[in-house]
Amino acid sequence: MSDASLSAGEKKDSIYEPPKLRLEQEKHPVLEEVTTSIGVRLPPPSPKDELVLPRFSFWRRHRLFTATVVLPVAIVGYFLTFVASPRYGSTASFIVRSIDRSIAAQEAESSLANGLATTIASDETYAIVAYLQSRDVVDQLARFDSLREMLNRPQGDFVTRYPTFWLPDNKEFLYWRFQWMVSTNVDPETGIGTIEASAFTPEDAQGLIQAMLRHAEALVNRMNERYYQTQTASAERFVAQAEKRVEAVEAELKDFRNHTGSLDPNLVAKSELDVIQGLSAQLAQVEASIAQQVKLAPAAPSLAGLRAQARSYRDEIDKIRLSIAGGANSEAEKLHVYDQLTLRRDLAIQALSDAMAQLELARSDAERQHLYVQVITRPRLERDWARYPKVTFGLAALLAICLGVFLVLRKLRDIALEHRP
Repeated sequence: MSDASLSAGEKKDSIYEPPKLRLEQEKHPVLEEVTTSIGVRLPPPSPKDELVLPRFSFWRRHRLFTATVVLPVAIVGYFLTFVASPRYGSTASFIVRSIDRSIAAQEAESSLANGLATTIASDETYAIVAYLQSRDVVDQLARFDSLREMLNRPQGDFVTRYPTFWLPDNKEFLYWRFQWMVSTNVDPETGIGTIEASAFTPEDAQGLIQAMLRHAEALVNRMNERYYQTQTASAERFVAQAEKRVEAVEAELKDFRNHTGSLDPNLVAKSELDVIQGLSAQLAQVEASIAQQVKLAPAAPSLAGLRAQARSYRDEIDKIRLSIAGGANSEAEKLHVYDQLTLRRDLAIQALSDAMAQLELARSDAERQHLYVQVITRPRLERDWARYPKVTFGLAALLAICLGVFLVLRKLRDIALEHRP
C-alpha cells in the first residue's frame, strides 16, 4: 500500500508525533535550550533523565535563596572566622572644664578658701570631638604619630590593612580608614566625650588614643591663647593710646620749659611773691624811719638817702609785680599755659591708669576662662582579648540583611510571574 492511499486517521496511528513545543523553556536538562520550531520531533525522556530532573529542579527552585542568603553568609563567615585578623581596642573618656566666672565672682571668699569653682564646658567638648573626627587631626597623626604604619602592620589581613589593592594611598582614603578604626561621641546629658580606637596590636590602639588626647590638649591650649589674645587686645590698645597721650603732653611740657626757661612757673611766682613780701617789709621799715626823721629833724641830710632807698624798693616791687602779672611774657601767662599742660598730663595719666586697670581685669578674666582637658579614664593596654571582629554579631546582622533582600526579590519575582502573559 502506498503512502498516498493512506488515510488521515491511519497516518496518525502509524507515525509518532510529539506535542508541539511551547515557546517557554522546559525544566529538563535535555530540553533546556529554547526552541521556536513547531515541527521538531524529540525522543521521549529516558529513565536517566527522569532521575536528573528532580535534583535540577530543586537547585533551580532555590537558586535565589542560595545566591542572596547562603553564599554571602558562607563567604563572610569563612572570612571572619579564618581570614580576618584580630583587632584590639582601647577606650578613653574625657571632659573639657573651665573656671566658672559667675560662681567665682559670687563666691569669691569661698573660692579662695576651697579652690577655684569649675564647670563643664559642653560646647568646647563638642568642638574637641569634632576636631578629633576631622582631617586636620588625621594629618597630625600621620605626620607625628606614625598613623600609616599602624594601619599597615603585618598582623593585619589583606582586606583591612591600608593601603590595599582596593584602597590606594592618598589622604582621602586614609581619612576613610581612620574613621573606620576610630569612633568618638559625646554624652548629651553628662557632656563626657569618649574615644574608641581599634588596631592590629594592643600597643597601637593605646598609642593612638594617647596621641589623640595630646592633640586635643594642644587644640585647647590654642583656644585658650586665642581667647586670651582676643580679650586683652582691646585693653592693650587702650593702654597704648593712653601712653601716647601722656608722652605727647610730656613732650609739650618739655618744649614749654625749654622755651620759657622755667621748670615750674608756680615755684617762680611763689619765689617772686616772697621777694615782694621781703621788699615790702624793708620798705615799711624805711618809710617808718623817714617819718621818724621828719618829726625829729626835718632838715636832716639822711632823709634824702632814706627817701632814695624807699623809692628803689618801690621800683623793684613794681618791677617784680609786672613780671608776675601784666604782660605776654609774665609769669601769670606762663602759669596759665603750664596749668593747662599739667591738667592734660594729669588726665592722660589717669586715663592710662584706668586702661592699665582694664587690662589687668581682662587678663584676669581670660585666665579665669582657661579651658583644660580632664581625662576620666585613660586608655588601657588590652592584651587579653581582641575586640574585633565580632563574628556572631556580624553574621547575625548579615543574615538579617540577606533574608530581607531575599524576601523582597522573591516578592518581586512572584509579582512579575503573575503579570507574565
